[in-house]
Amino acid sequence: MSLFTEKYNIHTHSFYCGHGSGTIAEYVRHGQENGLGLIGFSEHCPFEDGFLYRSRMSFERMKDYERDVLSQREEASIPVLLGYECDYFPRYRDYFSSLKDSGRVDYLITGTHFIIRKDGTRVSPFSDRLSEEDVLCYRDQMAEAIQSGLFSFIAHPDLYMAGFSQWNETMQKVAKEIITLAMEYSLPLEINANGFLKPEVDGRPPYPYEPFWQLAGRMGARAILSTDAHKVANLTRNKDRLEAFAAKCNVNLIRPAFKNGQLEWDS
Repeated sequence: MSLFTEKYNIHTHSFYCGHGSGTIAEYVRHGQENGLGLIGFSEHCPFEDGFLYRSRMSFERMKDYERDVLSQREEASIPVLLGYECDYFPRYRDYFSSLKDSGRVDYLITGTHFIIRKDGTRVSPFSDRLSEEDVLCYRDQMAEAIQSGLFSFIAHPDLYMAGFSQWNETMQKVAKEIITLAMEYSLPLEINANGFLKPEVDGRPPYPYEPFWQLAGRMGARAILSTDAHKVANLTRNKDRLEAFAAKCNVNLIRPAFKNGQLEWDS
């Protein structure tokens, strides 16, 4: 049975993120026309102090984004959810917590796009080749995000393999620890189709990374499917390939539902 094609996408970006395109209305219309029953927007959450400003909207634009999504909610024939994708750092925990409790948003997700090394320098799996020590820092940041209790699911947890080519003992250990912790905290993991659109790494998509998801399947982790669209045309693009990938890895797929104003998970 197809859980994704006819149902949902709750990891969606627009022109607001600064490195995407398309209006909120265009995404909603495309989703409705292509059979989605639920769409959630998850722009990269900005910081008031301008941290990571190059990869997200300005803090001042949050009101415009939220107003835009809520306007579409009133007009759409399908549920339209308002969320943010958050790079978690402990010093911003109170900020994320207040945002979650504000009543303004339906959900927060976490995705580690930037790794803070022990010397304070910053690298990203999207643009840098990572060392094993970098990947261990990635694991630690991901663990802190999971343990914070602030997020509804974990975006592209296998992203570290975009910056590391070899599936060695350390990489497998990191995967197992992330998956185990996600299961302990009942957080779904996301299989992310945006990696299919990225330049290949050593002859394969940077993510989703099959050995990671084969392991997740064997461990019985729960997962959702997302396109992580940054263009309207990509909202439902590669959906069949994404489902085939999940089936190949024997991953336990669940799907989101919006009930009584809350994001929940259906098996």
